Amino acid sequence: MESSTPIVYRSRTSTVIAVIAWVILAASGIATIVTAFDSARAVYALVPLALIALLVYELLWQPRVVVDDDGVVLDDLFHTVSIPWTSVIAVETQWALTIVTPKRRYRSSAAPAPGFIARPHLGRDSTSPEVGRDGGVRKSDALGTDSGDAAYIVRRRWLDLVEGERIPIGRADTDRPSVRLHSATMIAVVLLAAASVPALLAL
Repeated sequence: MESSTPIVYRSRTSTVIAVIAWVILAASGIATIVTAFDSARAVYALVPLALIALLVYELLWQPRVVVDDDGVVLDDLFHTVSIPWTSVIAVETQWALTIVTPKRRYRSSAAPAPGFIARPHLGRDSTSPEVGRDGGVRKSDALGTDSGDAAYIVRRRWLDLVEGERIPIGRADTDRPSVRLHSATMIAVVLLAAASVPALLAL
């Protein structure tokens, strides 16, 4: 059987906030260049703006959940975790989408559970949803929430692969998730942060 197309999930709220922030930062950068008394002053002002833009990318735009036939990839804050299906033993949503393996739990900042003012919409039930204390489905599992939508995507693919007998059994302890740091982004943040101090003092 051919591999299915990977599904990418991002928080709609975080995506919208990121775009708005970048528009504001771009407008601020243009205004700074237009109104600066000299080119050096404009460059100084652009350094902290570049730092903020990069942080917006890493904190709001970068986090995502990628689901394919090989496993679940959690692009998160300054690191990416690749979790093979063979090591997945549960999918939880109490605080955020959480992939449980024999050794540890991996929580995704791209799919946080809703707050008390969240109003998830009704639609379909998640596959094997978590049950709350009252016996009902947790609000964090409901569709229309970041955690619920992401959990549905993960559980559906997981169930399809299990039913198709495409996940080898007995490898949960040996097939471990891999973690990759976003080294280039981390270095860029450190350099821009260091450069922002003298840049702000020079304004």
